[in-house]
Amino acid sequence: FAFLVAMSIRHFALEAFRIPTASMEPMLYGDPGFFTGDNVVVDKLTRRFRGVQRWDVTVFQFPQPEVESPNGSRGTKPAIDADGERLQRLFLRPLTYSNFVKRAIALPGDRFYIANGDLHLWDETTHAFTVARKPARTQEALWQPVLQHGAQADYLPWEPSAGATVAAAGEQLKLSFSATDAAVRCTQPFSNVYLKPGPVRAVWLPAPESDIGSIVEVSMVKPMFTAVGRTGNLWDFEHWRFLRLTTKDLDSTQHLPVLNDAMNEYVGDLRVSGTLTTLTGTLTLSLKQGSAAEYALTVTDKGWALGGTVSASGGDAVIGKTVTLAHLDGQVIVTIDGVEKVRTSVPEVDPNAQRARVTFTGAGSATVADLRIDRDVHYANRGFLTDTSTEYRYWQNKVNSLTEGEDRDNAQNTIRSIETTRAQMRGKPVEQLTLAEKTARWGYSPDTAITVPAGAYLMLGDNSPMSLDGRMWGFVPAENLRGRALAVLLPWTRWRIVR
Repeated sequence: FAFLVAMSIRHFALEAFRIPTASMEPMLYGDPGFFTGDNVVVDKLTRRFRGVQRWDVTVFQFPQPEVESPNGSRGTKPAIDADGERLQRLFLRPLTYSNFVKRAIALPGDRFYIANGDLHLWDETTHAFTVARKPARTQEALWQPVLQHGAQADYLPWEPSAGATVAAAGEQLKLSFSATDAAVRCTQPFSNVYLKPGPVRAVWLPAPESDIGSIVEVSMVKPMFTAVGRTGNLWDFEHWRFLRLTTKDLDSTQHLPVLNDAMNEYVGDLRVSGTLTTLTGTLTLSLKQGSAAEYALTVTDKGWALGGTVSASGGDAVIGKTVTLAHLDGQVIVTIDGVEKVRTSVPEVDPNAQRARVTFTGAGSATVADLRIDRDVHYANRGFLTDTSTEYRYWQNKVNSLTEGEDRDNAQNTIRSIETTRAQMRGKPVEQLTLAEKTARWGYSPDTAITVPAGAYLMLGDNSPMSLDGRMWGFVPAENLRGRALAVLLPWTRWRIVR
């Protein structure tokens, strides 16, 4: 009886899942090791009544049929071979029903496109596309620190111009300005990097492809390391090549492990925050988007003022309080000690064409504590968002060069995925697609917007540059949904509510 009750709870209400891949980093840590990936509890019951909501972290059955690979080290393989024959056999070689975990982005009936790292949804009220904005608790969980002053004592990515000085005073940053045009600029690039703390391989460039480099311990806020007798920086893609220590913690062992290639986009949704402990004169924090836009927050002992592309002001005292300036999902937001003072919509900017920059200017001196810069999720251009004609031809040549075997089956499955995903997004059968339509970009602009069919969901990973998700294999049918991830249970040091 106890066994039946336990199985009923597991089937209908709650079940534990282990995260085996890195596709949801840094929200969820994945790893092929049993005790090293996050273990989450999944709510299966609520889904039956409320359904899957946008931004839910969802567990679902992989929509493409797979079977166990004859080569055990490869895990699974497509259940359809290169000649279109089904490979599963009842009892002898059944389907594997692999479980994946991603975030639900687009729901049945949505009309959407993805651009500048954001999801854009059609609004029937305004008859226009608008950037989809996340609930406050979800957004707070999705902000990820990319710079935290004091996290690494020897890391000071601030460059003063003539007439300005910058120095670290423990966990505080000291700034002073003796000229009106003096500035202190942040030198760290805001590229689309997702990386949990831990080891990576660092290779000094130029180096041959065969050079596997040195293993170093880094994180997004502790990027400095020493390798091959040199001091390196995780953000320095010009002089270093970085590789994940293993590709087994990714969705596919075929993933390119080179971070430089996978994370080659730049983010524009940033939040800069800090506590102003001392101030003599004025201090201005500027968040610029290339030459397209600038949001400049100036603080004095009498209040604050927002200038540049947006104008606003207030008489709130700021000394000793945490001040935040953010650009997020097509809005600029200013908060003081958690109280929102400004939230206004601003024009969209392509962060790859107009790189985000953070700069301090002023007159006098200031000390800032707890200074940090966070970034939002940025959906990278992969899968149906890109032109895959070169990749398509490569896999066609691969199929033609092989006569049989698992590699040929996998190559044909990649071709099949490219074709069927484009067919889903365009809303017509594969047979009706032209060769150009099978590989062309789609869903990246209002003119190429996609309508989600009934009973289907688009699932994307937070680790967008390296996630194998709906951009590569299309929609997930409603019957494949298992439930919503509620909390990380193990390891104990990672316990948290999943947002």
